[in-house]
Amino acid sequence: MVTKNNYHTIVLDIGARYGIHPSWKNFSGENIMLLVEADNFEAERLKKRYKSFHNIKIYNQAIGDTNGYKSLRILKNPTMSGFFKRTKNSPLFWGQRKYQEKLIAKKKVKFETLKNFLKKIKYKIDFIKMDVEGSELDILKHPGNLFSSLLALRSEVSFVDTFHDKQTKKKKLYGGNFGDLNKILNKQGFKLLNIEYNGKGDCFSKFMSSDQKYGMLQNTDAIWIKDPIKFLKEKNPNKIIKMIAFLFSNNASDIALWLLENTYKKHKKFKSLKHSKVLRFAQILCLKHFYNLKWLPNQKIKEHKLFYEKVFDSKYPEMNKFNESLELNPL
Repeated sequence: MVTKNNYHTIVLDIGARYGIHPSWKNFSGENIMLLVEADNFEAERLKKRYKSFHNIKIYNQAIGDTNGYKSLRILKNPTMSGFFKRTKNSPLFWGQRKYQEKLIAKKKVKFETLKNFLKKIKYKIDFIKMDVEGSELDILKHPGNLFSSLLALRSEVSFVDTFHDKQTKKKKLYGGNFGDLNKILNKQGFKLLNIEYNGKGDCFSKFMSSDQKYGMLQNTDAIWIKDPIKFLKEKNPNKIIKMIAFLFSNNASDIALWLLENTYKKHKKFKSLKHSKVLRFAQILCLKHFYNLKWLPNQKIKEHKLFYEKVFDSKYPEMNKFNESLELNPL
């Protein structure tokens, strides 16, 4: 059992099949990971996998728009399992992968609104990740106090009508739809940070090169953060550092550095966090970012050093010190 302190980063992962999301696997700050998984077989597997990790909690249930029980559709490819029938939009599953969409079982699972769930667990969530095959908006219908503490959200999103309502047989236009999710989160003061897309969508022809862009963007992950301009007013330095660590870890180093530049004086170089692991994690990510820049044109190591020592009041590791450090270069 982990005793929570003010330094802990609380991450809620809804749809946690296969465990902690890759973007959190290197996180070395104090943390509590709350993994919600509807499939009882997968939940039991996760409990065994993380048995020795006292900071990881597994909840075998679903979160949605109501309290009660619903039928979970288990497909041949279990990652595609959910509460709604899938449409036939993606060419990935028209041919040799079609068998992956085969329904192999239905399971009655416990359902609970996010509001009820948060009351039960008594944690204030810093970050949330959702991958629930069309139930994303259902989860946010009853958010409880989620947005009072939330710093960022990652969700699988759809740009096409991916799911059918299994009872009405109508297309579930709102299930994981990017536009609808973006509208809700904008109203809560969140801005789109990025989407994980490299120009390679669902491909319609085999006669393509991996060097080309191709296909249609149908589904991917999107990330939202609290409006960074308004976030400058945040009074809690721990929340500032949590956000900075998240930004460094999610391809937004520029915003992380901008936040550091504009908050370090107000928060007295984060000295109140000097004993926290999350501060050290943010410092390490900052150092690694500067190390990767040092051979690029127009980059000056002296400027990197000046910035780092200015915002953190900590010595910058020069020349061989970086590579000799087990903390900065563990392998």
